[in-house]
Amino acid sequence: MFAGSATSLLVAAERGLDAVGVELLPYAQWAANAVVRSHTADIMIFRRALDAAANAARSPASTGLPKLPVPAASWAVSGEVNDALLALREALPARGSGVEADLAHLALVSVVDGVSMAVKDGTSLRHRDRERKGRSTRPGRKGQQVTAAAVIDAFAAAGNMIAEDLAKMPSGTEARVLLGDARGLPIGDAIAGSAVFSPPYPNRYDYSAVYQLELAAGGFVRESADLRRIRKSLLRSHLEAPPPHSLLLDDPAVLAVLRVAAAAAEGGPGERGRTLRMLVGYFDDMCHVFAELARVLRPGAPAACVVATQTFFGYPVPTDVMLASIAQRAGLMVEELWVLRHKRVAVQQRARGGVTSTGGRESVLLMRRP
Repeated sequence: MFAGSATSLLVAAERGLDAVGVELLPYAQWAANAVVRSHTADIMIFRRALDAAANAARSPASTGLPKLPVPAASWAVSGEVNDALLALREALPARGSGVEADLAHLALVSVVDGVSMAVKDGTSLRHRDRERKGRSTRPGRKGQQVTAAAVIDAFAAAGNMIAEDLAKMPSGTEARVLLGDARGLPIGDAIAGSAVFSPPYPNRYDYSAVYQLELAAGGFVRESADLRRIRKSLLRSHLEAPPPHSLLLDDPAVLAVLRVAAAAAEGGPGERGRTLRMLVGYFDDMCHVFAELARVLRPGAPAACVVATQTFFGYPVPTDVMLASIAQRAGLMVEELWVLRHKRVAVQQRARGGVTSTGGRESVLLMRRP
């Protein structure tokens, strides 16, 4: 799943479901929910929706439609591609009207990245040249020319791939992904038999920016204010996160690490201030997440959290150990911390000195409610 706030997979037999997911980013919640319900889809209804939309979008009248209402659309999507995407969307049954309609919209949204001139790269979208000699980063799509016919063909191909998967789909389990916030889970007390989740890492990635084209093409964002509202609502793991109004964070060990990071901070006041605000906001948000986790888990229920460490101002921030401390203060038992892999530290952080290229790690924090 994508992680808009903190994505939790909760086993909740009392709700009559095998699993319940919670996701805050609207596009991610809808896409995940469509996937977990896909085993109930009627393939013939799905294929008819695909064919009808493709035929309607080929009509000459499908031109001059409004521009996708997000900043990247001004450079990442040509007028022809924009009109083809919107024509397809308008010709499909309404999103939410049935699992077949949602899967057809999923086929549409899945092609947005490939027909755009943007590439997803870390914190946002990039407008990169297609040829980048001597660079280790992947090439971009700047200047890529895509016709309306190619957009429709890509949509049809994506839909056909989904249809082929549906034919092989097992009966599946009864699962749902709810639109909700892990800082205030829409689940009753002591109802979850287990939890598995991976929150956003405090690495400055703005998922509302990374997926802005999908949010717009899917109709989740109708005006620029919608994107800003989503950005401000997400877990504070990015530089545009708002400052905290009141802090729940009171863990001495976590605060000690943040004080050292603040003392090591360099750069202009804007960058330094926003990064420190993000770090404080992130760990404050995770206090709420773990408090909610302790509330919804049954006694004895296990939980696992996947997270990675970061480096800021040349100083390592042991996010996994800090979250373990927060979990304990929330009333959870921390049983183990597994290191999955060691990862490279960003070049700009290594240049500050004090860290090595492989100074980071990705870990699984294993917990249990007493």
